Amino acid sequence: MEQIFHGGTIETIDAGKTPALWVKNGLIAGRGALEFLQKQAHPGAEMVDLAGKTLLPAFNDAHIHIWKVGDLLTYMLDLRGVASIREMQERLREFAVKNPTRPWILARGFNEATLAEGRMPTYKDLDEILPDRPCYVIRTCAHIAVLNSAALKIVGPISNVPEGGEVRSGGIFTETALGLVTRHISPTGAEAYREMILAAQDKILEHGIAAATDPAVMPDLLKVYQEMDRAGELKIRINAIPILVPDGGSTPLPFPAFYESDFLKVNCVKLFSDGGLSGKTAALKRPYLGGNERGVLRLECDFFQNLALKAQEAGFKIATHAIGDAAIELCLEVYQRLDRYNSKGLRHRIEHLGLPEAIHLKKMADLGTFCVSQPIFLYELGKNFRQYLPEDYLSRVYPYRSVLDAGVGLAFSSDAPVVKDFNPLMGLQNAVLRQDNSRHDIASSEKISLSEALRAYTLGAAEAGDDKFAGTLSTGNRADFVILEQDPYTISAEQLSTIVVNETWVNGLRQKKVKTST
Repeated sequence: MEQIFHGGTIETIDAGKTPALWVKNGLIAGRGALEFLQKQAHPGAEMVDLAGKTLLPAFNDAHIHIWKVGDLLTYMLDLRGVASIREMQERLREFAVKNPTRPWILARGFNEATLAEGRMPTYKDLDEILPDRPCYVIRTCAHIAVLNSAALKIVGPISNVPEGGEVRSGGIFTETALGLVTRHISPTGAEAYREMILAAQDKILEHGIAAATDPAVMPDLLKVYQEMDRAGELKIRINAIPILVPDGGSTPLPFPAFYESDFLKVNCVKLFSDGGLSGKTAALKRPYLGGNERGVLRLECDFFQNLALKAQEAGFKIATHAIGDAAIELCLEVYQRLDRYNSKGLRHRIEHLGLPEAIHLKKMADLGTFCVSQPIFLYELGKNFRQYLPEDYLSRVYPYRSVLDAGVGLAFSSDAPVVKDFNPLMGLQNAVLRQDNSRHDIASSEKISLSEALRAYTLGAAEAGDDKFAGTLSTGNRADFVILEQDPYTISAEQLSTIVVNETWVNGLRQKKVKTST
């Protein structure tokens, strides 16, 4: 099968614009003048007139919890966007009535900074509407949750809170302590995982995303991914990163087996060094605003180093969740020690990288460590940052200009469903504008250009995922691309998120036709 795309704007990422693009057997066969490509291609090649639209490499979300996105589309109650505890209660009540046989009522998505009451919900709030059925409500970040009394009764008395977690008053659990709860909830079955993945995959393709990294995969989920891959059910390329230490546990899981096919890759493992910035569990060197809280370090240095070294010696790259400056410092201390034994030249990753210092960025550049971050946080969680961070922290939160100027490889992503909007075009807008949803500027000196942001959502993400045949429209690369209604370079930054994704192509095949122009 051959096609020649022409008649619109074609952005290659690596070499600017090209008049036409030749696709053959799922690969980019050439680019250049239309007349030249017509001579090179088979006479029967399909001529695809873009009719003024824009074609560019498909987006790559380098950190998105695929099955959890699907869970909120299928099984779990989605509370993202609720404006008050009262609204949350009503939503929970309605969900419980509609699901009378569920043993637990599970929900996710509240953010206390946007609730009218201005506080965390507690077990008392949940008891008002669910006094008898166990209820587990996860904060949007998934690092904090609140239980009702029925759930607390099931969990039982707690004599030993896991290292790196907290059990607070009000039925609130954080970080590794969440494992004390989840062990009492029936695990997700294989068929349910499959439904979640298929639902998420469909939404992901709608946003022009052809590749995604699921960054915290348990063994049962990994098995489902592999079964779906063998059955030909995966339509996006998935980089699965198995987790090594589950919440509530101190014994590492076995290393996974390496796996690579056209649509599934396993060559990296995941560790958590701290919590989330928007919930004040990311580990800081100095306290959050208005108190003595400094977040939670989830890993002890020697344990972290020994486990990471074993993973590296086994050939795995390491992706470490590190947001606060204290966690980033710990992570880089370990990565520097690993570098002495890194004979294979593996390039490790830091996920999120919320508050790096200049010295941290220099170390990352020297080590070749990737920054995998989420500009959408600035928009959806910016109010939390403004409420919780001292000015010196706020002025450099998620510092993309500094990351690029230091020579650190930058990959963009969404971390959905931590956020509701995982449209890459919205991510591009946030990287360029750096405003929250109240139009407050967030560290405006850290803005980057549209070209730099596009690169981070395409080539940068491909490089962080060790994919040498994606991210640009270079000859020999896979024909994974998106067709947009408008050229991002011809509109204002404020309009980027309004661009319509018309089509998503994977391996030279149209996987998703979202909308057509009228």
